[in-house]
Amino acid sequence: MNKNLLNWIALRYFKSKKRTGLISFTSYVSIIGIALGSFALLVTLSVLNGFESEITSRVINLESHIRITSKGISSENISSIKNILKEENVKEIYPFVNRKAVLSTLCNDAVVRIKAIDSLSLSSQLSRKSSLVRGTNTFSIPNSNLPGILLGYHLADKLGLYIGDTLNVINPLNIGSAFNIPYIGKFVLSGIFELELFDYDENLAFIELDEGQRIFQLGNSYSGIDIKFEQYRNIDFIKEKLVSSLGESFHISSWEDLHKTLFGAMKLEKYGSFAALCFIILVAIFNLTSSLIMLVMEKIREIGMLQALGMNRKHIKSIFLRLGMITGSLGLIIGLIISLILCLLQSAYRFIPLPPVYFIPYLPVEVHFLDIVYILLAGTTLIFLGTTYPSWRVGKLMPLEAIQYEK
Repeated sequence: MNKNLLNWIALRYFKSKKRTGLISFTSYVSIIGIALGSFALLVTLSVLNGFESEITSRVINLESHIRITSKGISSENISSIKNILKEENVKEIYPFVNRKAVLSTLCNDAVVRIKAIDSLSLSSQLSRKSSLVRGTNTFSIPNSNLPGILLGYHLADKLGLYIGDTLNVINPLNIGSAFNIPYIGKFVLSGIFELELFDYDENLAFIELDEGQRIFQLGNSYSGIDIKFEQYRNIDFIKEKLVSSLGESFHISSWEDLHKTLFGAMKLEKYGSFAALCFIILVAIFNLTSSLIMLVMEKIREIGMLQALGMNRKHIKSIFLRLGMITGSLGLIIGLIISLILCLLQSAYRFIPLPPVYFIPYLPVEVHFLDIVYILLAGTTLIFLGTTYPSWRVGKLMPLEAIQYEK
């Protein structure tokens, strides 16, 4: 039978005013429920994408895209790595010293992570104007011969330090016995930064690379090498290239490896939100199923006449399957369109603010095309499953019984 005829009959049933008001009301509730479900899905996933992108950019701009660590990395190793990556779009390569140490003042002490880098690398990591709260992004301060140190905003506040104050950096790792005296370096606070990432603002300090080698007694060697590229996505090929060239003596980590727990938690949250919000659509589809069953009961004599005119059970099932798909898809598309407009407006005009505790002034939103595809696939599958039972039930009706059916 012509599919256009089946579509026409399904549309006629969809547009017709039903004698039972409850059926119409249930259909409207189904459309609204499915629309709310798809709306909530896309908005939630877009907000989670926005937060993930915001956190990723901030963490990666501070750290690196690929990190190479080993015992006793030398300047020769840096030169060989540059040769390996000469054909790649390398933005920056710099060595660093990364160790735990104790910061000591007259009143307070704190165990922190010390990262020693050169001045140029420090300037690039604190290049945003909002990153530097006080002082300068250099390891020097006027009227002081002491080497400079930069502390996170929360760390400086906890220690009660201001620009120009002096403090000691103690290396406790060289204590071999109770009679050994730990190495102590004296520094002047030259800058206070705020990266809007609590773990860094609370536990990180920057010092000059030479000072880090001296305090931690590394000589001319380094803890590792940080590498940044023009694009940080899809760098697994570069990682494999370095692994095959450098061998097993070097530990090579991509930005995803360095923050596997953080990004894994964000992905798990996204998947969990998607699964949980799909239940909103599922509940609305129960309403859709019940409205289709009631419609079958109302149109049972018309169904019998269609069967008497030559339509077989497969055609009748197809009509009600199409009717359910039209009703459900209408709600799905309406919800996606409204949520997409809202997300695009928020991305352009940022009219939804956030409290200062989030360190982000506005609600970050980032719409991914694949998310829309996944919502359409999940929603369409649920709608199809919800309309399968009513269409199957209508196909079980016998023509004579349907025509003689008394309501």
